[in-house]
Amino acid sequence: MKKLSLIAVFSILAVTQAQDFRLSEGVTEAQRVIEFAYRQGAKEKSPYHFEKAKTYRDTAYELASNQDDAGAKVFLIKVFSTSSKAVEGEQKAQDITFINCTEVKCGNMAQDISRLNSLLLELRKDKALSCAPLELARAEANYEGLSYELSKSTPNRTILTNLYNKAYQFALYASEKLRTAKENSLECYTGKPFLPEVEKVQEQTAEKPQEEHEKIQGEPLKVTARVHFDFNKATIKKEYIPLLNEVVKVLKENPNVGVRIEGYTDDIGSKAYNDKLALKRAMAVRDYLIKAGIPKERIEVVGFGKERYIASNETPMGRFTNRRVEFIVLQVPGQ
Repeated sequence: MKKLSLIAVFSILAVTQAQDFRLSEGVTEAQRVIEFAYRQGAKEKSPYHFEKAKTYRDTAYELASNQDDAGAKVFLIKVFSTSSKAVEGEQKAQDITFINCTEVKCGNMAQDISRLNSLLLELRKDKALSCAPLELARAEANYEGLSYELSKSTPNRTILTNLYNKAYQFALYASEKLRTAKENSLECYTGKPFLPEVEKVQEQTAEKPQEEHEKIQGEPLKVTARVHFDFNKATIKKEYIPLLNEVVKVLKENPNVGVRIEGYTDDIGSKAYNDKLALKRAMAVRDYLIKAGIPKERIEVVGFGKERYIASNETPMGRFTNRRVEFIVLQVPGQ
């Protein structure tokens, strides 16, 4: 408690004497505070606030590198106060002030900012804090940096673009993670233990007559779970690991179930290249399942490049949605 109090005291002093500390000292102290918070378990106690403190630090560094010492100090102060909340285990999201383009000069970014405002508002009203705390924190922290830069009489266009892109990209990641949680009834969204679709179907069919059960065994059971990928990548993003672990759990509990993994891409690049990329994505998921103990004989993989889109490729969100892996769960014959 003594060390925690010291962080809180430092935060208060920094707020009340914002112009009295040297930037170099503030940068060093911010890093120390984050490291201390990590040692105190802040990453587990309050992942949202801990991630936000780190993103504030990065924003302060960016502003400092562009000779905006005053702005850097503003975000260093945010590091101190938010790290304190993380150590304390604060579970509530921080308040944010949405950008009003009638009060600041948004210029040709007005439409983009309006779209970002709507996305962040939707995330905050839904359960992004529970299901996508890291992505929400990064989106909001970069958004606050964007708001600060727009408040200047002459904003730095490079910084504006960079902060907007990061805020929007992390907001999209949060939205996709939230959608996955909602569609698959994950515990973070429902407050109840995860029950995969294949398990639900098996429960429903268990009570039916034997002859009907035999007929169902030959039919594929579609699972709504999806794993999405960054552009031109086949690396599994860490936010999808919990979902894959649930798939592993179901497959281990149901040895008569196999899975076909289907990889997909967006519409950028040649058909031949995307066919290979789609297959690589499916194989990456297959390899994860095998390492987790699922026999390779129960897994099929296939790639579909530049086809079977589920969203428009005209927007970043649409393309991200199309870059995916889906599962078709099948009954294994003879078991």
